[in-house]
Amino acid sequence: MTSNRQNKTPANRSTPNARATTGRNSSLENKRQRFEEAGKFPLRKVVVYVSVIAVVALLGAAGYSKLQATKQVSSGVTLTAGSGATASPASVSGGSIAMTPIDMAVDGPNATFAVADVQKSTLVSMKYPRTSPLPGVWQGITGGTIPLISYVAPSGNLVVATSFCEPCKSTSFHIEGDTLVCNTCFTKWDLNTLQGVSGGCTAFPPQALTVQNQNGTIIVPTADLESWTPRV
Repeated sequence: MTSNRQNKTPANRSTPNARATTGRNSSLENKRQRFEEAGKFPLRKVVVYVSVIAVVALLGAAGYSKLQATKQVSSGVTLTAGSGATASPASVSGGSIAMTPIDMAVDGPNATFAVADVQKSTLVSMKYPRTSPLPGVWQGITGGTIPLISYVAPSGNLVVATSFCEPCKSTSFHIEGDTLVCNTCFTKWDLNTLQGVSGGCTAFPPQALTVQNQNGTIIVPTADLESWTPRV
Protein backbone atom coordinates (compact mmCIF):
# COMPACT_ATOMS: atom_id res chain seq x y z
CA MET A 1 0.00 0.00 0.00
CA THR A 2 1.29 3.40 -0.95
CA SER A 3 1.49 5.87 1.92
CA ASN A 4 -0.25 9.20 1.51
CA ARG A 5 2.28 10.91 3.80
CA GLN A 6 4.51 13.47 2.21
CA ASN A 7 8.06 14.02 3.36
CA LYS A 8 7.98 17.54 4.69
CA THR A 9 10.58 19.44 6.64
CA PRO A 10 9.14 21.26 9.63
CA ALA A 11 9.01 24.99 9.14
CA ASN A 12 11.09 25.68 12.27
CA ARG A 13 13.88 23.30 11.37
CA SER A 14 16.66 23.77 8.77
CA THR A 15 18.44 21.16 6.82
CA PRO A 16 22.12 20.44 7.46
CA ASN A 17 23.00 22.16 4.20
CA ALA A 18 21.11 25.28 5.23
CA ARG A 19 22.81 25.36 8.64
CA ALA A 20 26.22 24.98 7.00
CA THR A 21 25.45 27.77 4.56
CA THR A 22 24.34 30.07 7.38
CA GLY A 23 27.51 29.27 9.35
CA ARG A 24 29.71 30.01 6.39
CA ASN A 25 27.95 33.28 5.74
CA SER A 26 28.35 34.29 9.38
CA SER A 27 32.04 33.40 9.33
CA LEU A 28 32.59 35.37 6.12
CA GLU A 29 30.76 38.35 7.59
CA ASN A 30 32.96 38.28 10.67
CA LYS A 31 36.09 38.08 8.54
CA ARG A 32 34.88 40.94 6.37
CA GLN A 33 34.27 43.11 9.41
CA ARG A 34 37.69 42.31 10.84
CA PHE A 35 39.33 43.07 7.50
CA GLU A 36 37.53 46.40 7.23
CA GLU A 37 38.50 47.31 10.80
CA ALA A 38 42.11 46.43 10.10
CA GLY A 39 42.09 48.59 7.01
CA LYS A 40 40.79 51.67 8.79
CA PHE A 41 43.46 54.38 9.33
CA PRO A 42 43.92 54.80 13.12
CA LEU A 43 43.98 58.60 12.95
CA ARG A 44 43.40 59.13 16.66
CA LYS A 45 46.25 56.83 17.63
CA VAL A 46 48.58 58.45 15.10
CA VAL A 47 47.78 61.92 16.44
CA VAL A 48 48.52 60.76 19.99
CA TYR A 49 51.77 59.08 18.97
CA VAL A 50 52.95 62.11 16.97
CA SER A 51 52.11 64.44 19.87
CA VAL A 52 54.09 62.29 22.32
CA ILE A 53 57.08 62.11 19.95
CA ALA A 54 57.01 65.90 19.45
CA VAL A 55 57.00 66.55 23.20
CA VAL A 56 59.86 64.10 23.76
CA ALA A 57 61.86 65.73 20.95
CA LEU A 58 61.34 69.22 22.40
CA LEU A 59 62.36 68.08 25.87
CA GLY A 60 65.39 66.32 24.43
CA ALA A 61 66.47 69.44 22.52
CA ALA A 62 66.09 71.58 25.63
CA GLY A 63 68.07 69.09 27.68
CA TYR A 64 70.82 68.93 25.06
CA SER A 65 71.10 72.72 24.96
CA LYS A 66 71.33 72.84 28.74
CA LEU A 67 73.97 70.10 28.73
CA GLN A 68 76.02 71.91 26.09
CA ALA A 69 75.86 75.08 28.17
CA THR A 70 77.30 73.25 31.16
CA LYS A 71 80.11 71.91 28.97
CA GLN A 72 81.26 75.39 27.97
CA VAL A 73 84.97 75.80 28.60
CA SER A 74 85.63 77.82 31.70
CA SER A 75 89.17 78.94 32.48
CA GLY A 76 87.91 81.09 35.32
CA VAL A 77 87.78 84.20 33.10
CA THR A 78 84.57 85.51 31.56
CA LEU A 79 85.20 88.77 29.74
CA THR A 80 82.33 91.24 29.67
CA ALA A 81 81.45 93.67 26.91
CA GLY A 82 83.14 96.44 28.92
CA SER A 83 86.45 94.60 28.78
CA GLY A 84 86.56 94.84 24.99
CA ALA A 85 85.98 91.12 24.37
CA THR A 86 84.55 90.33 20.97
CA ALA A 87 83.99 87.24 18.88
CA SER A 88 87.01 86.24 16.84
CA PRO A 89 87.20 87.75 13.33
CA ALA A 90 87.41 84.20 11.96
CA SER A 91 84.04 83.32 13.45
CA VAL A 92 82.55 86.38 11.76
CA SER A 93 84.27 86.16 8.37
CA GLY A 94 84.85 82.41 8.14
CA GLY A 95 88.58 83.02 7.68
CA SER A 96 91.62 81.35 9.24
CA ILE A 97 93.72 82.75 12.11
CA ALA A 98 97.19 81.47 12.97
CA MET A 99 98.80 81.55 16.42
CA THR A 100 100.71 84.70 17.35
CA PRO A 101 103.55 84.17 19.84
CA ILE A 102 103.52 86.44 22.91
CA ASP A 103 105.66 86.65 26.03
CA MET A 104 104.74 85.00 29.31
CA ALA A 105 106.31 86.21 32.55
CA VAL A 106 107.11 83.70 35.28
CA ASP A 107 107.38 84.80 38.92
CA GLY A 108 107.45 81.98 41.46
CA PRO A 109 104.03 80.32 41.70
CA ASN A 110 102.51 82.30 38.85
CA ALA A 111 102.93 82.74 35.10
CA THR A 112 101.25 85.81 33.63
CA PHE A 113 100.33 87.47 30.34
CA ALA A 114 98.08 90.33 29.25
CA VAL A 115 94.43 90.03 28.22
CA ALA A 116 95.04 92.83 25.71
CA ASP A 117 97.56 90.69 23.82
CA VAL A 118 94.96 87.95 23.34
CA GLN A 119 92.30 90.41 22.24
CA LYS A 120 94.70 92.00 19.77
CA SER A 121 95.76 88.77 18.05
CA THR A 122 92.71 86.53 18.71
CA LEU A 123 94.80 83.36 19.07
CA VAL A 124 98.12 83.50 20.91
CA SER A 125 100.79 80.98 21.84
CA MET A 126 103.19 81.00 24.80
CA LYS A 127 105.89 78.78 26.28
CA TYR A 128 106.34 77.99 29.95
CA PRO A 129 109.90 76.81 30.84
CA ARG A 130 109.21 73.77 32.94
CA THR A 131 111.65 73.03 35.77
CA SER A 132 110.92 69.29 35.87
CA PRO A 133 111.42 67.07 32.79
CA LEU A 134 108.36 66.25 30.72
CA PRO A 135 107.34 62.57 30.59
CA GLY A 136 108.23 60.29 27.70
CA VAL A 137 108.90 61.74 24.28
CA TRP A 138 107.44 65.13 25.18
CA GLN A 139 110.69 66.40 26.65
CA GLY A 140 112.32 66.06 23.25
CA ILE A 141 109.28 67.34 21.31
CA THR A 142 108.93 70.58 23.28
CA GLY A 143 112.49 71.09 24.48
CA GLY A 144 111.31 70.94 28.07
CA THR A 145 108.69 73.69 27.76
CA ILE A 146 104.92 73.58 28.11
CA PRO A 147 103.30 75.25 25.08
CA LEU A 148 100.10 77.17 25.80
CA ILE A 149 97.39 78.81 23.73
CA SER A 150 94.79 81.43 24.62
CA TYR A 151 91.85 82.92 22.73
CA VAL A 152 88.57 84.71 23.34
CA ALA A 153 85.75 82.35 22.38
CA PRO A 154 82.65 83.62 20.53
CA SER A 155 80.85 83.37 23.89
CA GLY A 156 83.19 86.03 25.32
CA ASN A 157 84.99 83.52 27.54
CA LEU A 158 88.77 83.76 27.55
CA VAL A 159 90.23 80.27 27.24
CA VAL A 160 93.73 79.27 28.33
CA ALA A 161 94.86 75.73 27.52
CA THR A 162 97.87 73.52 26.97
CA SER A 163 98.81 73.53 23.30
CA PHE A 164 98.85 69.77 22.73
CA CYS A 165 97.05 67.39 20.37
CA GLU A 166 98.59 64.36 22.03
CA PRO A 167 97.78 61.46 19.65
CA CYS A 168 99.49 63.15 16.68
CA LYS A 169 102.14 64.92 18.86
CA SER A 170 101.14 68.35 17.54
CA THR A 171 101.65 71.61 19.47
CA SER A 172 100.31 74.09 16.89
CA PHE A 173 96.75 75.11 16.00
CA HIS A 174 94.75 77.69 14.09
CA ILE A 175 91.17 79.00 14.14
CA GLU A 176 88.68 78.37 11.33
CA GLY A 177 85.28 79.94 11.85
CA ASP A 178 84.05 78.75 15.25
CA THR A 179 86.51 75.87 15.52
CA LEU A 180 90.05 75.30 16.77
CA VAL A 181 92.00 73.17 14.28
CA CYS A 182 95.12 71.05 14.79
CA ASN A 183 97.81 71.95 12.24
CA THR A 184 98.97 68.33 11.96
CA CYS A 185 95.86 66.11 11.84
CA PHE A 186 93.27 68.87 11.16
CA THR A 187 90.96 67.66 13.91
CA LYS A 188 88.44 70.37 14.82
CA TRP A 189 87.03 71.38 18.21
CA ASP A 190 84.31 73.89 19.03
CA LEU A 191 85.83 77.14 20.35
CA ASN A 192 83.19 77.57 23.04
CA THR A 193 83.26 74.05 24.44
CA LEU A 194 86.39 72.32 23.06
CA GLN A 195 84.06 69.46 22.18
CA GLY A 196 85.19 67.48 19.12
CA VAL A 197 83.62 68.42 15.80
CA SER A 198 85.51 66.23 13.31
CA GLY A 199 88.81 64.40 12.83
CA GLY A 200 90.73 61.58 14.44
CA CYS A 201 91.76 63.22 17.73
CA THR A 202 88.45 64.72 18.90
CA ALA A 203 88.78 63.11 22.36
CA PHE A 204 92.08 64.93 23.00
CA PRO A 205 91.56 68.69 22.74
CA PRO A 206 93.96 71.17 24.34
CA GLN A 207 93.38 70.92 28.11
CA ALA A 208 91.76 74.05 29.54
CA LEU A 209 93.48 75.54 32.59
CA THR A 210 91.93 77.36 35.54
CA VAL A 211 93.27 80.91 35.61
CA GLN A 212 92.47 84.31 37.10
CA ASN A 213 92.11 87.78 35.63
CA GLN A 214 93.55 90.57 37.78
CA ASN A 215 93.07 93.98 36.19
CA GLY A 216 93.74 92.70 32.69
CA THR A 217 96.52 90.30 33.63
CA ILE A 218 95.91 86.56 33.30
CA ILE A 219 97.47 84.51 36.10
CA VAL A 220 98.26 80.83 35.50
CA PRO A 221 99.37 78.71 38.50
CA THR A 222 102.77 77.23 37.63
CA ALA A 223 101.96 74.17 39.78
CA ASP A 224 99.39 73.14 37.16
CA LEU A 225 102.00 73.43 34.41
CA GLU A 226 104.63 71.53 36.38
CA SER A 227 102.23 68.64 37.02
CA TRP A 228 100.94 68.28 33.45
CA THR A 229 101.02 64.72 32.09
CA PRO A 230 99.88 63.45 28.67
CA ARG A 231 96.61 61.56 28.34
CA VAL A 232 98.03 59.09 25.80
